Amino acid sequence: MIFPLAVDRILADRPRAGVGRSVLTVPAPTGTHVVIGGHDPTNPEDGYPIGVYAATARDAGGSATTDGARALAWLRTDRPLRAAAFHPTEPLLALGTGSYDGGYFFEGQLVLLDLASGEHRYLFADDCRREVRFLEWTDANTLRLLLAPPDDWKDPAAWSEGHRVDLTRPDWRALPARSVRHKDVLGPRVPAAQPQPTPPVGGPDEDRPRPGEIRSLTLLPDGDILLTADHALLERWSARGERRWSVPADPELGGGRLAVVADGASAWVETLGPPRRDRGEFLRIGLSAGTELARLATPGPAALVTTSEGPLLVPMPAGYGERAWSRFRHGPHAIFRDIPRPPCTCGCPWDGDEDCDCDCTCPLCTVGGEAEEVWLTVVDTAVPTGDPARLAFPAAERCRRLFPWSWEPGEIHFGGPGAWVGETDLVMATVRYDGHVGGPKQGFVTRRPTGKGSSGIPSWAFPVDRTPTALDIDPSSGTVLVALRSGELIALDSTTGTLRARGHVHVRGVPVIPTALTVTGPGRFLLGTNDGRVLACHVKPT
Repeated sequence: MIFPLAVDRILADRPRAGVGRSVLTVPAPTGTHVVIGGHDPTNPEDGYPIGVYAATARDAGGSATTDGARALAWLRTDRPLRAAAFHPTEPLLALGTGSYDGGYFFEGQLVLLDLASGEHRYLFADDCRREVRFLEWTDANTLRLLLAPPDDWKDPAAWSEGHRVDLTRPDWRALPARSVRHKDVLGPRVPAAQPQPTPPVGGPDEDRPRPGEIRSLTLLPDGDILLTADHALLERWSARGERRWSVPADPELGGGRLAVVADGASAWVETLGPPRRDRGEFLRIGLSAGTELARLATPGPAALVTTSEGPLLVPMPAGYGERAWSRFRHGPHAIFRDIPRPPCTCGCPWDGDEDCDCDCTCPLCTVGGEAEEVWLTVVDTAVPTGDPARLAFPAAERCRRLFPWSWEPGEIHFGGPGAWVGETDLVMATVRYDGHVGGPKQGFVTRRPTGKGSSGIPSWAFPVDRTPTALDIDPSSGTVLVALRSGELIALDSTTGTLRARGHVHVRGVPVIPTALTVTGPGRFLLGTNDGRVLACHVKPT
């Protein structure tokens, strides 16, 4: 489903080499097509993108290129692309994926993509998820595969040898998903080296920095846009898509996570680094020319939050890996995810894994001790913060705990984006911790009252199966817009939580993954994507 929106302009658009690093020029019955597969997802939940394009031109060396082409088909898989082959008579494309898991196993999938309908099916059953290294149609009914051995346990030749399998089916378009089992892929051992991805065609120099994920978008009073990203600490763009200046990512600090305008002439930026999360690094950057005006390092991890008087710092415990995912907008108070961590007094020695052999209750110790209650805490703004260009922690007496972050006793909910509705209610996203890595997740978008005596029990909760990346509210229609790591965009009624619309956002036929979202006016908003673009959008009437 396509979300009912129109992309008015593509801002902050940069040249990019398709969708990844594996480019296969594959003969097709109707001409030459280029299949491009990604090898480096921004986030494990993103998956590995695969796009199919008609080759529209030839470069100086005679290779097919896809510059400006619209994707004919697009999908994401959980392993990198290794091989592709078009069916000789049907509008079908066989895709082979796979990789070494870093331990023992070569795992992958055989994917059948119907180019007429856009649907795709995973054909390998769970008992034979093998890496596919080569594909070839020998006739209309037979697909030849070279599969990696299941693992390299006592088998170093598994990296250069595999199994040849001729898979014959009378009607490939009717082949059910997960119907190819282990007994179907037994074959003789033959040479089968791992394919090496070719460099992108018709794209920029691989030595140049690749655009990274957009982390935040801030609309300035004059209509200009501030953005933070993996590849830039801070950039300023005009509403027409002209870049005024850029502060590139720092080798030590990385890019920017969030920018908060301080005094109308400057903004504080929270950096993504340093690699060790035992401190926080913040830069104050002038808005006229992008010059660095000040730098602040905190002795412990800290996050940047907003108040009506300007930016503030709040403490963030090390080792939780989220560093203030909880971003709340439009409200009378600053909010943060408060995890009380008393100082360690046990004096025990730590190893590199932060474990110790004693039975202490040290907050860094993974042995013994009960988990601390996580609270939703507000910063009282009745007391002026002083000079907004001066970044500081709020006094302890200004911090007021409202209620536990999780409304279900015993559950662990990680933070996510949020926004105030009026003076007393929050719409916020959380992800429940279940011990698993990657998707699907169990998350929620909820509305929680914060008035006097409130328990924080949601008035509604909408379940989601991926991590929410961004959230904002359009007050003109009472619509909550939520972006998910899967690339889906969801619109909810802010009063009832009722679903109004959902779907994926497409640019040139390719679904993008929104990672930042800011409402700019009635029915209008900006989307930042995981590949460094900013889209100016409006909701189409339905």
